[in-house]
Amino acid sequence: MTALRYVLDITQEDLDAALACVSQHARVEEAGSHAANLAFSLYTVAHSLGERIRTRLQFTAAGNHDHDTVIQLRNEWNDLMCCVEPWQGRELFDEERFRTVEHATEAGAAFRSYALSQARKFAAGTAAPPL
Repeated sequence: MTALRYVLDITQEDLDAALACVSQHARVEEAGSHAANLAFSLYTVAHSLGERIRTRLQFTAAGNHDHDTVIQLRNEWNDLMCCVEPWQGRELFDEERFRTVEHATEAGAAFRSYALSQARKFAAGTAAPPL
């Protein structure tokens, strides 16, 4: 499996793996402890996000890649990664899969990079001369 890099690369399997990671680790904390309370909170947030992500994945699988859907999917996925991150380096934490994403696709990332480089060239050419 290649590393998750783009919003539209997120799959149902990625979501299921992230939720399984949170679920397993939340269950093993000592009941009533501060760690258990925090883990339960992360579990609750993760599963709420998971339902929204699941819906967005259904939209994108059906070819609905409108701006709002993609942005919401990105934001919710990145929020979910905040819930998974406390267990980085532990069992079920997938370094390749559990990462935040910024761009919808590789083409989108390339376009943004190009646009930024052109904006920098323009700004450098229009800068006021030093005094």
